[in-house]
Amino acid sequence: MNMTKATEAGKSLSESFIAGDPVVALQNIVSYRQGMKDPATGAEFILWVTEPPNLTLLHTALIEHLGIPPKLLAIRRLSLSRTQKAVLLTQAMEIAIKKVHKL
Repeated sequence: MNMTKATEAGKSLSESFIAGDPVVALQNIVSYRQGMKDPATGAEFILWVTEPPNLTLLHTALIEHLGIPPKLLAIRRLSLSRTQKAVLLTQAMEIAIKKVHKL
């Protein structure tokens, strides 16, 4: 599996969080979610965002640079498939940014 597209998108996502601009961060989350829906690359995007080191990187950037409370990024510990977990994680990021920055 070629992970370069997903890795680049993930790095771009984390860089937008570190930059601290909530509007750009929201745009990148939406484009990342579109990548997850693409049949050709979706599995790679889902795999990248659900890997613990990558998820920790994203959460840390959201908390430190965008001021998102960690509680807003939490999802319930249900038995979910990796795809369902990825969708919920990106949805939680999007909702948290909108809520904290009133977008």
